[in-house]
Amino acid sequence: MIRVYAFVSDVDRLPALAGVDGAPLERHDGDVVAIVSRHDRPAAADPRGDAVAHGLVVEALAGLAPAVLPVRFGETFRDDEALDCALRARSDEICSALARVRGCVEVGVRVAGSALERGAERASTGRAYMATRLALLAERDAIVHELHERLDAAARASVQTERGAFEASYLVERVRVGEVRAVVDRFAASHPELTVVCTGPWAPYSFGGPT
Repeated sequence: MIRVYAFVSDVDRLPALAGVDGAPLERHDGDVVAIVSRHDRPAAADPRGDAVAHGLVVEALAGLAPAVLPVRFGETFRDDEALDCALRARSDEICSALARVRGCVEVGVRVAGSALERGAERASTGRAYMATRLALLAERDAIVHELHERLDAAARASVQTERGAFEASYLVERVRVGEVRAVVDRFAASHPELTVVCTGPWAPYSFGGPT
C-alpha cells in the first residue's frame, strides 16, 4: 500500500523524519512528484497519531519546496500502477494547483465577539436578547469585513468559513506573512471587545483541492 502526503515541485531532498508508522519517505516521480511511504499492512490503530505524523511530513515539506500541495490524511493507493493512473488523470489539475500555491503559505484568522455577546446576555427578555444579539453580530460583521478586505488585498486567495464566528484562511506569499500579521495585530489592538486569533503559517491545505 502506498500512502501519499503531498505533491511538490522543485524539491531536492526529503524531510529528515519518518512518515506514518515510522515508514521512510520516498519520491514518486511521474507526471507530478508525490511524496509517499510504502506499507505492507494498514495503519496501526492510532488515527490521531497517524494524522499527526502525516501533518508533520507536510509541514516539513513546506519548508523545503517552493510549492507544496497537501493531500488529505488517509489517501492511499494499492500500488505504483494505481497511483500512476490517478496522477495521469489529474496531472493538469495538480500542476495548476501547484502553480497557484507556489511561494505561498496559509494563514488562518478567527474573530469572535465574546465581549459583544456578553452584552446580549444582559437583556431582560428572550426577545430583547435575540434583538440585541442580532444587532451585535451585524456590528461585528461590519467591523470584521474591513479586516477581511485588508487581508484579502494582501493575499493571493482566501476562503471563508461560517461557523458562528468569522473564520478565514488566506493564501499569502511568504514574503508578505509579516505584513498580514501586522494587519491582524493592529486590528486586534483597535478592537479589544473582539477575540482575534491568527494562526500559521501553514502548508496551504485550503487552496489545493486536488484530492
